[in-house]
Amino acid sequence: MTLTLWGVVLFTAFMVFLVLAIITEAYFKSMYQHSTEILSQRFGIPAEQLEKVVQEAGTRAEAVLEWRLTRGDEGEFFLILLAVTVLLPFLLAWWSSRRFARPLTQLSRAAHLLTRGDFSARVPMDKSLERRGDETALLLKDFNQMAASLERLEQERRYSLAAIAHELRTPVTVLRGRLEGVRDGVLAAGPVEFEKLLGHADLLGKLIEDLQVLSLAEAGALRLEQQHLVMQDLLKRVAGDFTAKAEEKHIGLQLDLPLEPVRVNGDPERLYQVLGNVLGNALRHTPPHGHIHIQLVEDRQKLILEMADSGPGFTPEALERAFERFYRSPDRGRQSGGSGLGMALSKSLIEAHGGQIELFNSSSGACVRITLQTQ
Repeated sequence: MTLTLWGVVLFTAFMVFLVLAIITEAYFKSMYQHSTEILSQRFGIPAEQLEKVVQEAGTRAEAVLEWRLTRGDEGEFFLILLAVTVLLPFLLAWWSSRRFARPLTQLSRAAHLLTRGDFSARVPMDKSLERRGDETALLLKDFNQMAASLERLEQERRYSLAAIAHELRTPVTVLRGRLEGVRDGVLAAGPVEFEKLLGHADLLGKLIEDLQVLSLAEAGALRLEQQHLVMQDLLKRVAGDFTAKAEEKHIGLQLDLPLEPVRVNGDPERLYQVLGNVLGNALRHTPPHGHIHIQLVEDRQKLILEMADSGPGFTPEALERAFERFYRSPDRGRQSGGSGLGMALSKSLIEAHGGQIELFNSSSGACVRITLQTQ
């Protein structure tokens, strides 16, 4: 039992004894007054003159009290009070221990495990604690939620580290192998081979740059070169850069843009990066002879950009995990290119602009919706 509970026990015992003393004093005072009235009526002596007969009245009162005590009534009464005095503090201590001390002890034990790196530590919550809405129960629930968040973040951190190591190892291994081939004379050191080496170096550099930008954006430390933009111009630029890839697969790009300029305040290169990621994914998942529809509308000082394709749509897993680092949909292998950071980076960049990005399936296929504040 903790020191706090012992304090509660001692304080309760003191209060019970104090109440018992007050009751006893009131009892004897009542007996004295009753005796005074009896003597005044019996002998016809005014109350003011009873000082002379106090000793006699006291003697009679003691005799009456002694006679009543021999009956055992007051003895039983005092025994009951004594039992209450002893048992009540321990009952209160047991109740306090069950309601407060035990959950807090379990919380302390779980917190100790958490500080040692055991992120699976939780405070056991029985049905009574689940139903309670007091501060202790809320504290335990908040702790368990915090521990679950820390465990999830730790799992994501470990997964990210493993994925980063894997993504970096692939181009480095290829570069090393081809350079060794050139050194050993297996591969010719000509322009074609140098172009391949530069391609792998560019892939490695882009991966490192994406990781840096993503980390800065998630930390809120990414510096945006914001300026006034007309969104239609940016969309036309992105669509023009991807027209050749679309024509290779005979995919139609349809732009549905308002006539009035839709102006935003943003970083043109970062927004271009987001739109390029989204449009590149749409082209990758749209079958030949399909189409991609890009629609821009302005509503209540917000722009809403929707990019819908005629592909198979998002799988339930993709809808849930598309914004995770290094996530690739099951139908997309490593040979298709990319690092798996595109959508995670796009989400962070849009949120850095104060906007939102959403994924859903439309009647024709997959759809990405981007919302930004207009000027």
